[in-house]
Amino acid sequence: MIDPNNPLAEFENYTFINVLPGEYKITAKKDEVISTLLGSCISACMRCSETGIGGLNHFLLPSVKGRNLEQGDKAMRYGDYAMETLIGSIIRAGGKRDCLEVKIFGGANMYDTEARAPVGRSNIQFVLDFVHSEGISLLAEDIGGVRGRKIYFHPASGKVKVQRLNNQKAEDLKVFETNYGHKIEQESDTGTIELFG
Repeated sequence: MIDPNNPLAEFENYTFINVLPGEYKITAKKDEVISTLLGSCISACMRCSETGIGGLNHFLLPSVKGRNLEQGDKAMRYGDYAMETLIGSIIRAGGKRDCLEVKIFGGANMYDTEARAPVGRSNIQFVLDFVHSEGISLLAEDIGGVRGRKIYFHPASGKVKVQRLNNQKAEDLKVFETNYGHKIEQESDTGTIELFG
């Protein structure tokens, strides 16, 4: 028997696909749910409302512009490339551009900081501007705040379940993001990216 208190009960027999930072996944299968863990990063849960084809991305920084990165894995860390890739992949899989809709998650400020432009806030501003400029229907958002989120997206229905992280998981995520941020700084051309401020 399915536990009615379990928010994922309706997906009990579904396949869950985890997306890591700098990755994305799309699906056309009705029994697949895509999940990711977010702190200051952003995920756009996007789908074609007519076909149910959709997916999500997970990006760390707003823009790849001005960086000498080859297309692919490293570029997927950046919002502009990650958003264009997600849209293009949905359309190539059979989705329709004029039927795209999106729900936006993440952008938490999980760090005790006085920085003028924390990366979470910069990511939020980027993704909202992008969605508006592209004319994509924004159905919902759960952005900002100070706590991380685990999200589960079912593209076939458009449903998204959000779980707030408890204190221990939030601390673990903070350590992971900080370490990942240092790795990106070392790989960047200038080494001067302010990731988590």
